[in-house]
Amino acid sequence: MPDELIDQLQPKDYLRLVRGLRPDATMIPDNYTYMDDPLYLSWSQTIRLVRNACSFLDLGIPAIGLIKGATSEQVSWSTKQLISMGYATFALPARELSRSELLDNVLAPALLAFEECQVSPNLMIYGRSYPVKGLKKASYANHSWFLGAKGGTYFKGGFQYDIIDPTIRFERCNCESCKGRMAQDLAGDTQALALHNLLDLNSELGGTG
Repeated sequence: MPDELIDQLQPKDYLRLVRGLRPDATMIPDNYTYMDDPLYLSWSQTIRLVRNACSFLDLGIPAIGLIKGATSEQVSWSTKQLISMGYATFALPARELSRSELLDNVLAPALLAFEECQVSPNLMIYGRSYPVKGLKKASYANHSWFLGAKGGTYFKGGFQYDIIDPTIRFERCNCESCKGRMAQDLAGDTQALALHNLLDLNSELGGTG
């Protein structure tokens, strides 16, 4: 959604939309916090996100908080504010952060805020096609296992390989999908390859993916 349109929307507009759609759960409205913006602008957007989150508490359905901020101070402050409101499930938009190798700049202060507030929230990372190393207690919203299979990508140990890569093509896998077949045996069988990838990804996530 263009930033100009986001600026025009008020909490009542979002609430009217959610009440009309009647979902089982909803995420609080996203907004923009760019790291190269003046601090005044990024702080105003961070504060706006928290205010919107407060409005969403009146919906009567589960609401998911967003981890946002252009600086570690903003991420920490907004996360602690959401925790104080009672939010227990959080989502982190990770696609652009991962591409720019800035994901840890946002994830680290959020995890520290959880630790300081002594909470163990449900954390969902979306827009990322592979797990964050060392982060087991998280869910991932992506279809990399399926999209990768359509392109001939084979998952092993959380890493991605071309299915004809000589380092893996002759290895046998005993997962439920492969049942002892070599990686190269899955070439052309998108369904089996997709299931293999999903099982590998889920195993890397400790069963939470």
